[in-house]
Amino acid sequence: MLAAIVLVGSFAAATPASSDGSTYVSVDSLAGPTRADRVVVSRVGINVPIRNGVLDAPIAEHVAYRYPGTSWPGGHSNMYLYGHARVGTFLNLKDMRVGDIVQVHLVTGAWVRYRVTIVRRVPWNDGSWTLLTSAERLTLQTCTSWYTTADKIVVVAVPIA
Repeated sequence: MLAAIVLVGSFAAATPASSDGSTYVSVDSLAGPTRADRVVVSRVGINVPIRNGVLDAPIAEHVAYRYPGTSWPGGHSNMYLYGHARVGTFLNLKDMRVGDIVQVHLVTGAWVRYRVTIVRRVPWNDGSWTLLTSAERLTLQTCTSWYTTADKIVVVAVPIA
């Protein structure tokens, strides 16, 4: 159940109800990889749609991209999302803390939740965070500067049962 429709840029954004009236499911209850269309971190003001990323293609503002070949929720591996460090995208990843809750909206209409376990600044060329994993997790990434060799901010979260 969607509780509100909010305009974010040119996107109509589904947001979880503040009274928690939305439908939440456990990642473990999913029958298999389930496509997601939005990521929300209420505490830091992140609420953006998810699109499939394309290697070496430009990326738009106000969108999170799923790194090609990474998992979807329920795929028992790493879903890696990246986006610009700009207002309305992932700028506020820098303000995230261990314990924060990340909500992911599925195309089925349900939401899944993750709890942040790692917030780290990593070298620009550390691609290990995009790798598939043997356990379900969500990885969020953004840059720290306009320079292509600038460090990146990586946030890792695990499903909440």
